[in-house]
Amino acid sequence: MAVEITFIRHGQTTGNAAGRWQGHTNSSLTAAGQEQAARLGARLAHKKFDLVIASDLDRTVETASALQRPMEKDERWREPFFGDWEDLKSEEIQERYPADLAALFEGEDIAFGGGERLSGVMERTKAALDDVVDRVGDGSVAVVSHGMALLTLVSGLLGTKRPSPLRLLGNTAIATVSVGGSVALLRYNDHTHLDEDGTAHYGHSPEDTEVILARHGQTTSNVERRWQGHQDGMLSELGRSQAALLGESLTNVDALYSSPLSRAVDTAAEIGWQQGLEIQLESGLKERGFGAWEGMTTREIMDAFPDEYQDFRRGVEATPGGNGETLPDVRHRIAESMRTIVSRHPGKNVAVVSHGGATRAWVSEFLGINNGSRNGLGILDNTAHGRVAFTRRGPILVNWNLAPHLT
Repeated sequence: MAVEITFIRHGQTTGNAAGRWQGHTNSSLTAAGQEQAARLGARLAHKKFDLVIASDLDRTVETASALQRPMEKDERWREPFFGDWEDLKSEEIQERYPADLAALFEGEDIAFGGGERLSGVMERTKAALDDVVDRVGDGSVAVVSHGMALLTLVSGLLGTKRPSPLRLLGNTAIATVSVGGSVALLRYNDHTHLDEDGTAHYGHSPEDTEVILARHGQTTSNVERRWQGHQDGMLSELGRSQAALLGESLTNVDALYSSPLSRAVDTAAEIGWQQGLEIQLESGLKERGFGAWEGMTTREIMDAFPDEYQDFRRGVEATPGGNGETLPDVRHRIAESMRTIVSRHPGKNVAVVSHGGATRAWVSEFLGINNGSRNGLGILDNTAHGRVAFTRRGPILVNWNLAPHLT
């Protein structure tokens, strides 16, 4: 049993438009924010929610109203109280409180402007979440809240390092989390209801290199639920269609890289053909090697390797299938490939076609999710993609598991 939580940030306010820290300051949506909320409502019109809950501030209530469902208010979902920083711009905070702001960016649990600490925000939002999960049990819930509050909660649930290597949710962006025996982030910063590729509303910095991580299209082994690893495999008919749609949807790409395995190369070929890009193969982008498990279904692995499989599920570090790759080995080689790719294309947008397990392993590593919680990040769907910005702070996950070309 699990509860699917759809976290939503409110629409744009005058404070957002002016770049001011709002906190508990009340504000209404701008005309643009109202349009964002309307598009959100249209997107989720057919989604079943057992409960819709919102912060009690006007901007979240107005956004939640666009869902056109009964709604509850709970002040525990408010943004942090920023104290003396409320209604200030970032540059004003930098000028007046440089030491505190620097400490925040170093990951310290400071009291914002003498107000609330992130540890306090985590405590109250986690308590509110636990209450929601207890009430619903097994179903679907929408929670409309605020950027910093949701960033704090999601980061805390995943156990990421500080400062969080997650980008702040954009206005009316969605993050989907499954909460059951464990927590999994299935989708993050999805505002494809506002633009086709979900990139126009998250504030790309021109000095950052952005990597678009895409998983290959569906294969026959995916359909049969067989572990592929280093085995080569062909795209299914649906997989070829997915790859063609992905190639059409990915625009503004400056370079294209792919794993050398044919299912990735065939997917990348559609991007290259439609965007006029040459594929550059990078061996470090291959899927994790699973040794003797490759070509087997999960049930076959459980029957043939019961103890080893249970260790694998618990996150015990070992070589799967006897001679497969350890998780640290996979993460290391992908990180090396990413550093090489980014060094070649500073300030550019780079598409990288790889695999579900490999991409999750690398992203989980820089997020700081440990091996025992390796499933805390959901795997990319076939031809879905996530974006990673390489910044002065290191890699930051901008969004995850977006596939507007398939909807």
